[in-house]
Order: sequence, then structure tokens, then C-alpha cells
Amino acid sequence: MDWSVLMVKGQKLLLLVVATLTVQFSITAHGSGSSGSISIAHPGCLDKCGNVSIPYPFGIGNGCFQEPFNVICNGSGAYLASTGVKVLDIDLTLGEVRVQNPRIAWQCNYTNGSSSEGGLEGLTLDPFHKVSYTQNKLTSIGCATLGYVIGITKGKNQVEYPIINSCFSFCSDASNVGDSTECSGMGCCQTSFPGNISVFNTTSVPFPDIYDSSIQSFSPCSYSFVSASDWFKFDSSYVSSTDFASKYTDGVPLVLDWVVGNGSCSEASKMGSQYACQAMNSECINVSNGPGYRCNCSQGYEGNPYLQGGCHGTHLHLHKSTYDLSFLSDLLFMESDLY
Repeated sequence: MDWSVLMVKGQKLLLLVVATLTVQFSITAHGSGSSGSISIAHPGCLDKCGNVSIPYPFGIGNGCFQEPFNVICNGSGAYLASTGVKVLDIDLTLGEVRVQNPRIAWQCNYTNGSSSEGGLEGLTLDPFHKVSYTQNKLTSIGCATLGYVIGITKGKNQVEYPIINSCFSFCSDASNVGDSTECSGMGCCQTSFPGNISVFNTTSVPFPDIYDSSIQSFSPCSYSFVSASDWFKFDSSYVSSTDFASKYTDGVPLVLDWVVGNGSCSEASKMGSQYACQAMNSECINVSNGPGYRCNCSQGYEGNPYLQGGCHGTHLHLHKSTYDLSFLSDLLFMESDLY
């Protein structure tokens, strides 16, 4: 074997690899628009409250938000001014805001004849926020327990009417309480949440003629609440608990859908300066959870579509004037000699 020839071929191959990696690095380094440098808040406004990012149209302070997305920031966290609920996260792309639902309905009936209850627990949102029917569920805990949620929705001509969803949880004694983290109906039940709801109440009551002293002795209390589907994990100890609600005095996570306007995209696009999708390379999206629209940056762009100049390109640019790639063809031809 001619070692000098093999060495030359190896040098050619090494040169090809180095050139390719250099070009790849150069392409990556000259991409336009880094998500870390994109401003999400209104110019001159705070973009965070604690560890929660606050993107426009949400904002803290006068001139920093679009109604009704005023956020109050204090030492304990960020809160929606219109509702008073605590904000955990705001997602511009999905049009979601994750909050703490402070409403857990509960009722306790003890074998000594005494009782206590948390009453009918409800939450009222402004018209630009709806409870997400895809990301939340009604959960009810207890034996011989009926949990239900009553929501208020609007039909044609803005006429309000109630919608009721419920579930029933049963267990005759402590031995047949479900041992899974999922709600199977044995000590815990779940059901979906209806759509287009800005106002709802939850309650939890013993089911008549089934809830007797035997069940009462090991499961005196029942609880019902609406929370994010991915949050709740059932534990059999909850069935006998008399203080489940007190463990969550701050509330349970809840996902809200929000819209920036209550009209359709076709209607909103005719509103001129009132049209919320202010950025070039942004697009309007009709929502499915009730009437309204929101905005996203167009494909290949990222940032805040509600701000002028808010959507920046994420595609990568390679400038021929800087990188002449014609030499690669020569290298590829030389490399072919190796085979």
C-alpha cells in the first residue's frame, strides 16, 4: 500500500469535513431573530412579575396593557385585575393563561349529626376569558357523591342559559376505593367541562338514599372543583380526608382561553388601528371556545404579534457574498477518489 497516497486522501477527507462544519456553523450563527432577544412587553413596560412573563396585550401599569388584560403585580405574585385570580403562566401562541382557581366546593356530614360546607363555589371571568374545555375537567372526590358544575353560556342574540355537567363517585366501603391515580368512579370521578363558559359554579353533595351512616363513617366529606386536566392525581386517602380543601387554600391550577377581541377575523381585519394583530408577518386566528379571535406570528416568525414589529424571522440566511460554496463541489470531487 502506498502510504503517501493514503495520507493525501485522508487530508482531503479531513478538509471536506472541516469545510462542511464551518459552513454549518456560519449558517447557524447568522440566523435572523433570537427568541431570547425578542421583546414581548409593550415598550417601556415590565415584562415580568416575579418569574411570570407578562407579554402584551397583558401588562403591568398604565399604558402597558390592552383592556381587560391589566395585571396587578405585588409581592405574592401576578393577578388578573378583572377577576383577582393569580396568574401562573401566559402563553401567547396557544392563547392560554394558567391561573389558580381558588374555588373548591366541599361538604362534610359527620356521624354525630354535625355538618359543615363550603357552599356553592363559583368563578366569574371577564368576556375575554373562557374556561378551556379541552384543558380542564370537573373532579369530584368522595363516596356516594354527586359533583356538578353549572356554567352560563350565551346563545344566539346573546341570550344567557345554563349548562350542567356532572359526575357520580361511589364506594361502599374503604376496601373498594380506587387505588389508581386516575379517577375511575370509585372514590373519585371526572367529567369534561363545557365550552364557551365565562361564569361557573361547582358544588358537591351526598347522593340521597345511598349515602348512609356506613359510608359516612369512613368518608364524611366530599369535594368538587374544576382544574387543569394534567394537574390532579388521585390518592385513595383523599376519600377519608376531612381537610382536603384546606391543603389548597391558594386554589388549584386552571387553564383559561383568552381572545383579544370578541369578533371574527373577517370583522376584526376591517377595524383599522383597532385591529389587534399589529405586527407584520402576523395572522388572525378564529377561536373555537366561543366567539372571538387572537393573533399569531406567521410560520417562520416568532415574537409578539400584538406589537408593531413584534414578529421576527426564525429562518436562517446564508449570504453568497460572504460564503462562496463553489469550492465544495471541488472537494466532493476530490473526496470521490477515495472510493
